[in-house]
Amino acid sequence: MTAPATDALTESIYDAALDAAHWPSVLGQLKTAFRTEAETFYVLDFATREVGEAHLAGVSPYWLGQFNRFYFAPDNPWNVHSAALHRQGLVRTNERLDAFTRQRGVLYRSSYYHEWMVPQGFHYSIGNTLTSDRRAIANVTLLRAPDLPRFNAGEVRLFEQLSVHFVRALRVRQHLDTLRTSREGLAAMLDGLTDALLLLDDQGRLLHGNQAALDWLARRDGLQVRQGVVEPTQPALRARFTAWLTAHAADALHAASVPDTLTLARGASHLPLALRASGWTLPVSSWHSARRCVLVSLGPAGALHVGPPAEALRGLYHLTPAEARLAHALCEGLSLREAAEALGITYGTARTRLKAVFGKTGTHRQSALIERIRRDLPRPIGPR
Repeated sequence: MTAPATDALTESIYDAALDAAHWPSVLGQLKTAFRTEAETFYVLDFATREVGEAHLAGVSPYWLGQFNRFYFAPDNPWNVHSAALHRQGLVRTNERLDAFTRQRGVLYRSSYYHEWMVPQGFHYSIGNTLTSDRRAIANVTLLRAPDLPRFNAGEVRLFEQLSVHFVRALRVRQHLDTLRTSREGLAAMLDGLTDALLLLDDQGRLLHGNQAALDWLARRDGLQVRQGVVEPTQPALRARFTAWLTAHAADALHAASVPDTLTLARGASHLPLALRASGWTLPVSSWHSARRCVLVSLGPAGALHVGPPAEALRGLYHLTPAEARLAHALCEGLSLREAAEALGITYGTARTRLKAVFGKTGTHRQSALIERIRRDLPRPIGPR
């Protein structure tokens, strides 16, 4: 095999680690390089005694369905001596099996050979184990017809050379899977929270946002997202916002130079938007290294004031204490008549106060009022 062809095959192996769609190309190049009838990458699960995930060329679905029956048979030497022979980096051939067992032609006396290999026109094999544990192993195995010579020393050396890349590529695949699992777990955690949370990089690019945060961005209520970048709706605030993010994404020393909370102006009828930042080091977008990013929570600045829910409503909408108590009772799930009884006022007085609350919150119906309050408070009160 020429050096350019070897390089191309090596590149294809790593491409397959990143995207399984490249496996047919790898198998095709192995076929050309080793003049084989079948080329396989598969997982053997010794707990279930079955072949698992596989990329195959030259083995039909029917014969794949027959594989478990014959491979795990008690007279198959590859199965009998699996613990010793299926070791990472150990290239196996029929001749090396003979040397290990000190029995010439031991494979050719097995039902695996006569009832699975021979009917498909297979005689010689060369293989290597990429990963192994007590439960399962991942193998690459090539099968050659009987009218061709056995795998020679040069071919064994080439297969050993390629096997090193197979092993490394599989480690890359496993690393990617681990990062993907971490990212999906993080996303699920954020999505399960009611607070509005954004995960941003140091330039404001949106890495993830839970539904509450995405709804907020969609309203363009102090913050918006354009071409994947989160930014204040007011252009004059964007440079300050980016500098704040960059400091928190850098490290604790830089984060100490800026406040944890940043407030952004909203419409005249709303309190400012309060953003809280926390720097994180998470493998969320790069498979080769961890990446610094910023977890940002957002909500009206009025929610920063500590106090009962009615007090928060007073500050948020400039309600009187009586109006705030009524609004709070409605958010707790009470009807207007029930709220009046609970507050010790007449139903008519409750109706009058509700009209005043409608005017101050820009709503016209009780359901719209409750939705407005739940939207504006980062930790909504009342049943949901």
